[in-house]
Amino acid sequence: MIESGKPEIIIREGSIAEVLSLSVAIPEFSDPYGDDVYVDRLKGRPHLILVAEYGGKLVGFKVGYAMDDEQFYSWMGGVLPAFRRSGVAGILADVQADWAKQSGYVKLVFKTRNMHKDMIRFALKRGFMITDLIKRATVEEHRVILEKKI
Repeated sequence: MIESGKPEIIIREGSIAEVLSLSVAIPEFSDPYGDDVYVDRLKGRPHLILVAEYGGKLVGFKVGYAMDDEQFYSWMGGVLPAFRRSGVAGILADVQADWAKQSGYVKLVFKTRNMHKDMIRFALKRGFMITDLIKRATVEEHRVILEKKI
């Protein structure tokens, strides 16, 4: 086996505290949710908190929960800017989708803002389809709903 000398990306179950520590470093989150919002949103429902590590450093996360018996909602996620375009987001998404499918869910759902074009492109490339639009005060703030069968 040839070793590259580069650390590998490790995906593991994480904690709300780890997600909070990453959220403050994600520029798209102008006012990141606090501990209370995560606890309230995840309480009493099946959920999955994933974190990505590279060289022992937290570099990304993905949090989702069950909407019902068939749909899993990919609620929050992000990757530190220095680690974008390195495959971290895709690996997190794959692990989440695999877990959701193995847990009996048949559809992944998520919502993003119209201004987050990279996120919309990422989703479309991964087989998601736009299913709805929730209008807000400005076009940039419109919410785009995307779904994918798994």
